[in-house]
Amino acid sequence: MRNLKFIIVFIFYSSFLYSNEILLLHSYNKGLKWSDGISHGVEEVMQKYPQYELTTEYMDSKKVESEDYVDELIDLYKKKFSKRRYEAVIVADNYAYDFVIRHHQSIFPNTPIIFCGIENFNPKDIPKSMQPYITGVVEYKDITKNLNLIYELLPSIKMVYIISDDSYSSLMIQEQIINESNDFKDKFRVVFDNQIDFNQIDEKINKLPKHSAILFTSFYKDMYGNYVPYHKLQAFFNRTKFPVFALNQIHIGEGAIGGFVVNPHEQGFLAAQKAFEMIGGKKASKIPVEIPEGTYSFDNDILRKFGLSRSDIPADSKILNGPNSFYEEHRKFVENAFALMPLLLILTTILVLNIVKRISLSKELLRQHKLDHVLLNNIQSAIFWKSNDGVILGCNDLLCQIVQKEKYEIIGMHIKELMPQVCAKIQNVPIDCLNGEEIEVQLKSGETADFTVRRTYYTDEKNKEAGVVTILTDVTEKKRIDTERKRHEQFVIQRSKQSEVGEMIASIAHQWKTPLVEISAIAQELIYKRRKKPLDEKDTQQFVDDIMTQVKYMSNTIDDFRKFIKPSTMKTAFDVKEAIDSLLSVVNHNVKYNYITINVHQNTYESLLAFGYPNEFKQCVLNIINNSKDSILKKRESKETQGIIDIELGCDETSISLCINDDGFGIEESKLETIFDPFMSTKENGDGFGLYMARLIIEDKMGGKIQALPKNNGAQICISIPKSSEEHL
Repeated sequence: MRNLKFIIVFIFYSSFLYSNEILLLHSYNKGLKWSDGISHGVEEVMQKYPQYELTTEYMDSKKVESEDYVDELIDLYKKKFSKRRYEAVIVADNYAYDFVIRHHQSIFPNTPIIFCGIENFNPKDIPKSMQPYITGVVEYKDITKNLNLIYELLPSIKMVYIISDDSYSSLMIQEQIINESNDFKDKFRVVFDNQIDFNQIDEKINKLPKHSAILFTSFYKDMYGNYVPYHKLQAFFNRTKFPVFALNQIHIGEGAIGGFVVNPHEQGFLAAQKAFEMIGGKKASKIPVEIPEGTYSFDNDILRKFGLSRSDIPADSKILNGPNSFYEEHRKFVENAFALMPLLLILTTILVLNIVKRISLSKELLRQHKLDHVLLNNIQSAIFWKSNDGVILGCNDLLCQIVQKEKYEIIGMHIKELMPQVCAKIQNVPIDCLNGEEIEVQLKSGETADFTVRRTYYTDEKNKEAGVVTILTDVTEKKRIDTERKRHEQFVIQRSKQSEVGEMIASIAHQWKTPLVEISAIAQELIYKRRKKPLDEKDTQQFVDDIMTQVKYMSNTIDDFRKFIKPSTMKTAFDVKEAIDSLLSVVNHNVKYNYITINVHQNTYESLLAFGYPNEFKQCVLNIINNSKDSILKKRESKETQGIIDIELGCDETSISLCINDDGFGIEESKLETIFDPFMSTKENGDGFGLYMARLIIEDKMGGKIQALPKNNGAQICISIPKSSEEHL
């Protein structure tokens, strides 16, 4: 029983001894905005790790930093921390950092150290024995950017007075401040002062020249070692007649105008993140020391105090106390304007303006009425508008011609009285239908006409529906022309197709030669075997199968030819690659006979489904291939050429592309735009219908694009046709 109690007590105390603790060791005291900002950054990260506990210790070096005090701290921390194991120690600012560097093994042996807020950092200062345990975040105050900022905001600046003290942290960057300040001697005078009696600071400031500014670094002790509380600095910032620029975010909103500043919260946040990376097992060598980039930050109230606006500062700046409203910025002007403006003048001005406006509106209404009259009567459509109860309120002259009545007779009539035969048809047309609907109307003359009907609501002065406007467009002639055009297009297409039939018949003749020779050979073999021995059923069936194979090949050739000749009656989804393969199977023998090679390249594994007329599409491709073949044969009469036709297939989200390249004579650059015009041909006996027909099919019937592109050796014709969507399948 005693042993059990001992074990329980041991486990209890061990849990305290080896708890998941992280130590935050501050150089300064609680209450300083810098120290509190670092703490808030560390605590924000700690919230993500509730199993860990944060212990915060303050060394209070801003108020006390004697050697005796350091010795007492060493003894205190050895007693306090030697028997406690921390998962990591976060040290804030140079004083705590130097302390831990010197006493790491005696107080925090083998414990990861993460620093932040360190100025004038040099990695060579880290002892070799500590390098596996230490990383962190450097605090870099960019003096150059702040002096440049002062010069840009205050171009007439004569002097920049830099305020600092001789505390441990300030002395760490004193040399940096002086070195970077020297680069601005040609622009303005720079005075660095760290020997200040704070009780006499106003006298020093008042002696500065007229065009001066103050750059505040840090100030916690005056030249006599007296601690200066923050509220006194804040009062100084607000009462000084010169703008105070700061290097630290904590001074923005306390009277400083702004600057390129470092943020204590960011320092603590990044240090805590690195601490948990090391706790997770990551080596310090894999966690680089980080130098966060500063940010431009300004107090809008102080900017206005010194006559500066938001347009003067860098665009990516953070702004405290955003801009006031127009009234707040110009309160005195607005109040004085209203106080000085006599009421009578206001009323008189309003009345005069009202009269002028009425006259102007009257003229504008008259002008608009005349314009509306001209527009209504020059539109090639009959227009009328009626109220919700069906009474006609107005119309144009073309409606009068259609119904053979005067306008004064029409206005006031009910729609059923005026057009009884077509009233129901018009009423059935949906409101705001984009394309409208077609109706057939029998005119007074007895003729029949086709009209497209469009209807839409119009509103009254209260924006309520007051009635319906109806537009009747005569499309009789248009339909007749469209019908004729389609017949003409089909005639041209069929004529062009017939011109290709001769080429295809020649190709079929070449294709049929091989199976006919095979059938002849089978017949000879049959006679030969019958002379040697009687044929059994198996041998007979073999001869029949061989003959039927050749007959089937010949039959397929005829079927492919018949499919090509037959026009497509409606748009369908078809595979472009299969269409080209089918076409080449018919003409391939003729092409090979002329020692020409056709290569087909597909640049994508995606199925190339197009939407259009497959047979007409094949006709276009055949026409281009035949042109390429003729060009190659003509070129061979005078020059050597390989005789290659390349067909490249590809696609994007909406269309399928096909490019046909050859190494023939090519197309003159001046004729690239006109090659598709009717009667335009590069051949001696050509009629110019082939490529014209191709453009007619691709662009007018299939909604695609065909064009001839420049090519150094030969011709290049590219076709783009719409891709088939799911609704087409």
